[in-house]
Amino acid sequence: MSSILVEAAETARGERAPAHSAAAYRDAAIAWASRQARPEESPTVALARLCATGSMVVDLCYRAAAIAHALDTLDLGELVPPDAPDAANRLSTWAALLSLVEPHRALGERLNATLRRLLGENLAVRVTFLLILQEPGPKQ
Repeated sequence: MSSILVEAAETARGERAPAHSAAAYRDAAIAWASRQARPEESPTVALARLCATGSMVVDLCYRAAAIAHALDTLDLGELVPPDAPDAANRLSTWAALLSLVEPHRALGERLNATLRRLLGENLAVRVTFLLILQEPGPKQ
């Protein structure tokens, strides 16, 4: 269990591509919540409490799940909700990234597989992806 939590943290920080599915990262959050449950709490209530109080472990697992979902489906919806700060810029950068990746597809390779491959091979792709992952800070 601890290795998936370490991998979730690294994925959430953009240090590595997801090694697990979005469901596996969500399951890790649920397992963590189950271990953190108070005697009178069900795992579901514990997870809700940890979400409400900003548990870093749960946040990292869900962020890793959103990143894995984005790479699997090429949909940023979980990672960048439309009402998120700077969403329009992040979504247009995502579209530009997919345009950058498209010409590098191998014969028969799916675009999401190409994106995952290039995240490890191409510095421009990796930097662009990291820019998309960055949460915008407060306006000054």
